[in-house]
Amino acid sequence: MGRYALLVATGEYEDVRLSRLRAPEQDVERLAAVLEDPDVGGFTSVEVLRDKTDYEIRRAVEEVLAAREAEDLVLLYFSCHGLTTPARRLYFAASNTVQDRPAGTAIPRSFLNEQLEDCRASGRLLLLDCCFSGAFVEGFKAASDIAVLDDAVLDDVGTGYVVMTASNAYEYAFEQDSLSLDAPRASLFTDVLIEGLASGNADLDGDGWIDVDELFKYAQGEVRGRRPDQTPQFFAHGSSTPLRIARAGGAPGRRLRRTASYTSGQLLVARGFRAAAEPVCRTLGPMGRRAVVFVDRRPVELSDASAIASALQPDDPRDSLGAEYVRDLVREVRRDAGDGAASAVAVARAAIGGLIEAMRDGHNPVRLMRGVRAAAARAVELIAEAAVPLKMRAVEGLATAASGDREIGALVRDVVGVTGRRGPILVEESKGFGLEHEIGRGVRFDRGYASSLFVIDAARREAVLVNPGVLLVSGHLPETVGEAIKNVPGDLLVVCEELPHEALAELLEAQRPVIAVVVDEDGLNQLQRAVGGTVLDADLLLSAKLRSYGRAKKIVVTERETVVFVGRTSVGGGPAGLIRAGASEIAKVERAVRAVRSAAYEGVLRGGGVGLAEVGARLAADAVGTLEEIAGWQAFAAAFAEPARLVAENAALTVEDLDPSLLDSAGVARVVVNAAAGTASRFLLVG
Repeated sequence: MGRYALLVATGEYEDVRLSRLRAPEQDVERLAAVLEDPDVGGFTSVEVLRDKTDYEIRRAVEEVLAAREAEDLVLLYFSCHGLTTPARRLYFAASNTVQDRPAGTAIPRSFLNEQLEDCRASGRLLLLDCCFSGAFVEGFKAASDIAVLDDAVLDDVGTGYVVMTASNAYEYAFEQDSLSLDAPRASLFTDVLIEGLASGNADLDGDGWIDVDELFKYAQGEVRGRRPDQTPQFFAHGSSTPLRIARAGGAPGRRLRRTASYTSGQLLVARGFRAAAEPVCRTLGPMGRRAVVFVDRRPVELSDASAIASALQPDDPRDSLGAEYVRDLVREVRRDAGDGAASAVAVARAAIGGLIEAMRDGHNPVRLMRGVRAAAARAVELIAEAAVPLKMRAVEGLATAASGDREIGALVRDVVGVTGRRGPILVEESKGFGLEHEIGRGVRFDRGYASSLFVIDAARREAVLVNPGVLLVSGHLPETVGEAIKNVPGDLLVVCEELPHEALAELLEAQRPVIAVVVDEDGLNQLQRAVGGTVLDADLLLSAKLRSYGRAKKIVVTERETVVFVGRTSVGGGPAGLIRAGASEIAKVERAVRAVRSAAYEGVLRGGGVGLAEVGARLAADAVGTLEEIAGWQAFAAAFAEPARLVAENAALTVEDLDPSLLDSAGVARVVVNAAAGTASRFLLVG
């Protein structure tokens, strides 16, 4: 059994005698969202046609009706100009309709009627929001009373061919206080239909369902109460049981919702996000599962959130946009924290679900977004307050949790034991198999590249230099730097105290990897002790010899930090580590190292997502703002419990039974919160 809808909205017309209508475009968007909502309309497919020609509309109507089976429900909706001829023939205007020649350029009433009569679907509903739309049913027999469904057939869609019109054959359809021929506002009739469906108010008998009889009675009462000169009409053929259009959400005495504020685009994103998030979330925790996705039509078993998100191709093309949201979120978290991508997806998925509920209650999405952003800012403060310093004995457990590999956790512990928790550690792919490491000398400082144009690896937003020279310049870098370095072979790191625009432009024109970092005098001296060479004055730059340049084995520069590994040849700097891993393990090692590094600076929380859930509970109690901002705040705060719930579910445990010795990096938690808030805000701004 399927539920299918085709919504036709025409507001722009080539014939200037047919005035522009503003209502159809916004009406059809809102109605599509209500019908697609799985908790309201639950329609299998909702197709929307905006400002199409008569040929395109006829073709779409025929396709949606001809493909139906006997157990289906099909709904057609038209919002456009209704045109009648002196002979009382009714036409529905398309974008190319000529006002005084509708027979050849508009959709005739007879065409729609014949298509609906021939359709095999047991349930057929036609909604007409047009002037003179009551003329559609002239000659029909008036509808008789429709029987109320018995509890034994709650799942039946009902039977019959039903027509509901915004007005009778002689009336205009009004848009609030003006004629729809002129007004730029929402249509009164469609607005009332959406209100009754989305709020549940049209469930007049309180059985949790809205059928066409109830919907019409509700719409008629509301329209007539606001516009006594507009008379909606209702006609039914062959109805034995009423057509059920939507769920109302509960039994008598339930809390009625306000008119939903979401759009069909938002529901589309939420649907795709849920589908793509599911396999990613299954990887959470020590007992995280693997997902099977198809790569080049072959099934592949994956356990890494980034690999799953990149490889996943939704079966339904409607899920593609939501899946792209998941991919973007995973990339952002991996870039900024290394670890935590699956947790961010879990938080964002739960937040989006909560925000849809808030919009289902009528809350404005922009005000909800303000609440989400305010909550994220407060959550970052609470994470910092809850974090405790990382102890050396906890390094192995943290690295193991981040990588999902005990061997990697033990290796990172050994390297950190030498370098210190904040010491420089680099990771590179080995030419062989297995894990190995090298301890040497190096330095790390909290200054990154001077311009994002220096980025070499765009996906990771970093620059890697292999066996580079290091040019150290005190004061400002002169614009003659391009001439000075042109004969220096290989990769080059340029470090100075000031970088004028002219000198930056010279470096960016280099035909090889050249990266510039701006540091203070202490940073220059610290780096010189590690890499050797000489700190040069600007006026000596052109006469500098190759021996004036320092040397390093590997340097990695990001937007926030620079890590220099010199190797065993240096006597300066501090202990530094270089870990080599095979292609299948390098991502895991990088996650472990970055988790330890962020924890060394920002502390740790209880692991398994429990610490984040505790922050969420405190966050919920701190909600401030307007009613709608608080709704967004609360929806976001409630989502913090989702990672812990999934970690426990994947391990067949309860949250209370999770290992209390597990730890999560507070720095990773901060990135997770900010990234999930950004995704939720992006979702709320979908029109």
